[in-house]
Amino acid sequence: MRRLLRFPLFAAGLLATGLLSCTDSMLEPRTEQQSHVDDRVMLQGRVCTRPPNPAGFPVKVVVVIDESGSMCISDPPGAQLDSGFCQQAEVQAIIPPGVTEPARVRALKRLVAQFRQVNAAGGNVQVSVAPFETNVRNVWPPATTGDRFARPDTNIDTYIDGLQSQLGKGTDYQGALSYAYSLIASDINAVALSNPEVLPRTRYVVVFLTDGTPYPRCSATDNLSVYASPDSPDLTWADSLISFCNATSTTDRIDGFEIGTDRNQNYQLFSYVRRLMELKDQYNVGDVRMHTVLLFNQEAVRACGTICEQIYGVYPGVAPAEYPAAAKKIAAWLLTRFAEMGNGVYQEFNDTAEISNLGLGALDYSSFASRNVMKTLLVEPLSSGPGLEARIVDSDGDGVPDDVDNSFTLKTNPFNADSDRDCLNDGFEQRREDQGFKAANDLDARGCDPDSPLTPRCTCRDTDGDGLSQFAESYLRTRETIVDSDGDGIPDSLEARWGLDPMEPSVAGLDTDGDGLPDEVELRAGTDPTRRDRAFFEKNGFQYETRIAEVLSNGSVCYDYTVSNLQMVTTPDRVGAKQGFNLFKLWFAEAPESGVATDYGVWRSACAWSQYAPPSVRVPVGPELTLTNDNFMIPTDLSNPWENQGRCVGTTPAGQQGGVNP
Repeated sequence: MRRLLRFPLFAAGLLATGLLSCTDSMLEPRTEQQSHVDDRVMLQGRVCTRPPNPAGFPVKVVVVIDESGSMCISDPPGAQLDSGFCQQAEVQAIIPPGVTEPARVRALKRLVAQFRQVNAAGGNVQVSVAPFETNVRNVWPPATTGDRFARPDTNIDTYIDGLQSQLGKGTDYQGALSYAYSLIASDINAVALSNPEVLPRTRYVVVFLTDGTPYPRCSATDNLSVYASPDSPDLTWADSLISFCNATSTTDRIDGFEIGTDRNQNYQLFSYVRRLMELKDQYNVGDVRMHTVLLFNQEAVRACGTICEQIYGVYPGVAPAEYPAAAKKIAAWLLTRFAEMGNGVYQEFNDTAEISNLGLGALDYSSFASRNVMKTLLVEPLSSGPGLEARIVDSDGDGVPDDVDNSFTLKTNPFNADSDRDCLNDGFEQRREDQGFKAANDLDARGCDPDSPLTPRCTCRDTDGDGLSQFAESYLRTRETIVDSDGDGIPDSLEARWGLDPMEPSVAGLDTDGDGLPDEVELRAGTDPTRRDRAFFEKNGFQYETRIAEVLSNGSVCYDYTVSNLQMVTTPDRVGAKQGFNLFKLWFAEAPESGVATDYGVWRSACAWSQYAPPSVRVPVGPELTLTNDNFMIPTDLSNPWENQGRCVGTTPAGQQGGVNP
């Protein structure tokens, strides 16, 4: 006996490990089935997901690395571009014998080598390096390439070698965080325009590596009674370099800093981390996180003596011998907060031995790559709509029943979904009459009018095959290249048909008509989510049964499905079709198991013909039509099944046997 398990198709984690090992487990058992009647038909078959592709799950790593002069104390050796602090005898004296390469350089080389191995195995790790001191400069990939991130080839090793001889003076955290935020935000914007379906599969990782506190810190207010200290680091910090913070000019200018204003105050730094993390929900990104690494060798700082005090700080009420410990305490507090806010990890390395063994490879750079599983399977009837007691005829499948969609009532054509040919179908316009749309022969300025100067020589285009033209998508502000713009498992056109918002992923659990049936359940059942029709649902709602049939060696997951209780109607004769032809469209979406709920899904569609003209005509004669995986194709190939009748299984209106791929 098969073990039955109930799962909604839209739930995240649909394909649990236990299910994969039990290939006859039922993912969604059919509810109690109606007794067989002549006007009911069943669709059944098998559909398989694509093999997993690790390259389709980018991991983009930003290494923000401190290149201030103090690095030649904490992580020697190092040299500044101009002879200065690092070249002084006191600094040179503390370099451990035999050390010729800073630990951060070695660690970064090992990290990119690790990424190259991942990429060689089919992964997709991309890197950006942002060295900062007084300003961010000498980034990789070079700004001249126009690339924000790049896969780390061997050329990056030479670039990393040069970091130890390019130290600067300041430690401007604010500028570094601003750069990291702008880099990731601009990359997300670019991907959102070119390939938005990749964003839910992308992980952004920021690694912020430094050896101390922000320098300089400036306060716009110079007369506070209390300022921050090592024991109260959350307060406003006083000017750490008065000659810089209040100077009218300086040779070491921080880009964007205005004399006499705040700089590197806690609220400014935290705001960039918060904004960085907010990008995840704003753009439906798979993950954004920030790790922090502190290199602070207190013994080396203490050995450096008084020349290090200006760099690491002088703290009133603290003995000079404890200045290094105070500076480390402040830095640890700040970087710990960054990591907490950034859902990341804080690491610290405290002496010569620990720093020499610095490693960055243990931080989380994992991708979301996983096998693809079913996100959605639903049937859309394109010849009927829900009535009061039974399904009623909607010959062109535009969402307007024929008893309204005619030349007398609505002054439209029941056999043409877009009667006025303005690229906005009749149901779309009728549903939005309160917004000034008209389904009758009245070209809308928001649609297509080839003779209008606003849309000269326009044509209808459905670039994603979701059933909405570019004009409808523009009005709804949905995505022209994504079938399901809000990732809730319902195609945009189906939500738009009923006046639901295809940009709000709230269909799950929402019950617009208050009949106790969530909208997603009604949309899958072929009932009306805007009218209380529970009795109709119980009698005529579509019923789904799905189960995992097998998991192939290439990682594909195959599902057997049955959709029953599909009521046929008797459509009228039309040009090229006798009465009784019914068209059903199947939508199938797959998504990575690691992110079923948030992924936009990769969609395919199939279609099937049946005929019902009592008392003598019923096709198929038996109860079901059977589809194969090959009958599912990209949605743009089935955006108008009437024009591609042969691609649908069953006997077509032209009398041919359909089910042929393009």
